[in-house]
Amino acid sequence: MRFQTLFILLIAVLFDSRQLRAQERWSLNQCINYALKNNLELQEALMDDDLARLNVNQSRMNMLPVIGAGTDAGKNFGRSVDPATNNYVNTAFFNNSYYLSASVDIFKGFIYQNQIRYKSFKRDATENNRINAADDVAFSVMNSFFNVVYYEELLKIANDQKALSELNVKKIQTLISTGLKSQSDLLEVRANFEKEELFCIQTINNIATSRIALKKDMNLPPDMQLSLIIPDNEQVSTATVADIKELYVQHTAWSPYIKSFEQELMASEKNVSISKGGFSPSIRLQATYNTGFYETNKDALGEVINFREQINNNQRQFVGATMTIPLFNKNAVRFNVQSAKIEAQQAQTRLALAKQTLLYEMEKNYNELNASEKELQQADKQLDADKLAFQAAQKKFDQGMINAIELTATKNRLSNSSAQVLRTKLMYELKKRVLRFYAGNRFWEREA
Repeated sequence: MRFQTLFILLIAVLFDSRQLRAQERWSLNQCINYALKNNLELQEALMDDDLARLNVNQSRMNMLPVIGAGTDAGKNFGRSVDPATNNYVNTAFFNNSYYLSASVDIFKGFIYQNQIRYKSFKRDATENNRINAADDVAFSVMNSFFNVVYYEELLKIANDQKALSELNVKKIQTLISTGLKSQSDLLEVRANFEKEELFCIQTINNIATSRIALKKDMNLPPDMQLSLIIPDNEQVSTATVADIKELYVQHTAWSPYIKSFEQELMASEKNVSISKGGFSPSIRLQATYNTGFYETNKDALGEVINFREQINNNQRQFVGATMTIPLFNKNAVRFNVQSAKIEAQQAQTRLALAKQTLLYEMEKNYNELNASEKELQQADKQLDADKLAFQAAQKKFDQGMINAIELTATKNRLSNSSAQVLRTKLMYELKKRVLRFYAGNRFWEREA
C-alpha cells in the first residue's frame, strides 16, 4: 500500500512538472535561443563544420612521408628463379622476404601548400555559413513569433467586435418589441455578427498554423502548449541608422553571409594555383630496405644457412630520387587551369551579387522601418477618430437616428483601424530588430 501511494505521488509530481512546462511563457529571445540549440538544420551545419576541419588537417598530413612495410612467404615448385643466384632451378624451395619503404615529395609545384590554403578557406567559408544559418534560424523564429502574436492580438480585436455585435442584436430584439427598430435592422446586425464569428474561426485557425510553424523552427513537440510574451516597445530611433550606405559598409565588414562568399572566392583563386602546379616538375625522395630467407641459399657443405644469418646477410638498401617532368597529358592540366579560372570568375560574380542583394535588402528594410513608423503614428490617430465616430454612431443608432447598415459600416471601419494599428506596430517592432542586427547587434544573445 505504501509503495502504491509513493507511485501515485510520483505520477502527480511528473504531471505537475509537465503542466508547469506547458504553461511556461516564452519571450522572443527565449524562443530564438531554444531554436539555436535544438534546430536540426543547425546541427547538420555543425557536422559540416567538423568535416571541413578534418579536411584541413588531412591536407596538412599530405606533406608527410609515406611509410610502408611488408613481408611475404611462399614455396616455389617446378622450374623457377632462385632468388639467391637468379638462376633457374627445378627443385621446390621455401622463401621468405621482408621490406620497409619510405617516400616523400620534395617538390610538387607547391600543390600541397596551396591545397592547405584552399581547404582553410573552405573551412572558414563553412564556419561562416554555419553562423549565417544560425542568423537565418533566428530571423525565421522571429517572423513566426510575430505571426503568432499578430493573430492572437487580432483574435482579441475580433472577439471585442463580435461582442459588440452580439450586444446590438440583443438591443435590437428589445427595441423591435417596442417598435423602435425594424426587422431589417436585426437581420443586418445579425449578418454582421455571423461574419465576425467566421472571422474569429479563421483567425483561430491562423493562430494554430502560425504556432506549428514556430514550433517547427524551434524543434518543439507539435502538441506542446506555447504561451508567448508580447515584446516591449523598443525606443530605437531611425536617426541612428540614417546613413544606410555607411551601415552597409559596417555590416559587410563582419557579415558572415558576405564573408562566406569572400572566402569561397579566395578558395577558388587557390584552386587556380593548385591546377597550375600540374605544369611543374615533381621531385620525390625514396628509400627502401629489403632482406629475406631462401632455402636455396646454402653453405659450402650444402646445408641451408640458418634464418638469422640470412636475414643479416641478405640486407639490401636503396636511397634515390625521382624527377617527373610533365610533357603531354592530353591537355588535362591546361583544361583544369581554365576550368579553375572560370570557377574563380563565377565566385567573384556570386560575391558581387550577394553584396548587391544585401544592399537592396537593407535599403528595403530601412524604408519599411521609416514607413511603418509614420504609418503607426497616423494609424493611431485614425483609430482614435474611428473610436469617437463609432461611439457617436452607436448613440445615434440607439436613438433611431441611423440604421444598422450605417452602424455596421462605422463599426467595421473601427475594426479595420484596430487591425491596422496592430499590424503596423508589429511590423515596426520587427524592422527595428532587423536594423539593429545590421548594426552588429544580435539582440537575442542578451538575457531574455
